[in-house]
Amino acid sequence: MNKITELPVVYKNEGMQIVGMLHKPNTNKKPPAAVFFHGCTTTKIETHWIFVKLARALAERGIMVLRFDFRHSGDSEGNFEDMTLSGEISDALKSIDFLISECNADPSRIGVLGLSMGGAIGAIIAGYLGDRIKSCILMNPVGMPFEDLNAIASYNNINISSFPIEWNSLLFGRNFFDDLKNIKPLEEIKKAICPVLVINGSNDQSVPPARSKEYVEVVNNNGGTAELFIVEGADHVFNSVAWEKTVIEKVNDWCVENLI
Repeated sequence: MNKITELPVVYKNEGMQIVGMLHKPNTNKKPPAAVFFHGCTTTKIETHWIFVKLARALAERGIMVLRFDFRHSGDSEGNFEDMTLSGEISDALKSIDFLISECNADPSRIGVLGLSMGGAIGAIIAGYLGDRIKSCILMNPVGMPFEDLNAIASYNNINISSFPIEWNSLLFGRNFFDDLKNIKPLEEIKKAICPVLVINGSNDQSVPPARSKEYVEVVNNNGGTAELFIVEGADHVFNSVAWEKTVIEKVNDWCVENLI
C-alpha cells in the first residue's frame, strides 16, 4: 500500500470559494485520480464518513482523490438557499480542471464517483466529458431529479408549494426546483464512453432501486458498458459497517481495474 498525504485545498468557481480535501499517493508520476460528488444536503465527508474512507482506500492503491463541498454547501462559500444543480454541475467541471491543472493528476485517467444527487451529477459529467472520463461510479443515484425529489418530499410530508422550503434543517429556494426540470442525467449518460458501475442498496427508501437498473439499461442499450452491483438489504447511504465494507471493497477493485 502507498503512503498518502492529505491536504485541504481551496479554489474558486464563478468567483466563489470551494473548499476540498485532496488525498495524494506519494509518487513522482502523474497519478490516476477521482473526483467525488456528495449528495444534496450533505458534504464532502458524506454520511458515516464513507467518502473519507473511500478516498483513503483509493489513495492507498495509488489513486488521487478530490473530495469537495459544492458551493452553498458545507465549508464552501454561499448560502444553501441559492444552490442549484446547474451550479453544482459547474462546480464539478471546475473541480476536474483543478485536479488536472493544479494537482498534477493524469488527465488520461480521471474517474468520477457520486452518491444520490451526486450520482446524478456524476452521470451528467460522464456524458458531458465523454472520453475525458475513464471511469464512472454511481451510488444509489438519482435518475430523474424533478420526479425523484418530489417523491421524496411527498414521502416525508414536505409541502413544496411555497418557498423557501425547509428540509433537513436547510432552506431550499425556488430556483432549485425550477432548475430541476432541466436536469436529465439518464439522458446525458447515454453519451458516456467510460465503463459505468452502479451500486444499489436493495432497501433504498429514498431513491427507487429501479433508478439504478434504469442507468444500467440506458448505458448498455446505447453501446456502453455498465454493471449493476446490489448490496442486499442496504439503505440509501449504506449505513452499516458490513454494507460500507462491501461498497469500499467493490469501489476499490473497480478503480484498480479501470483507472490504474
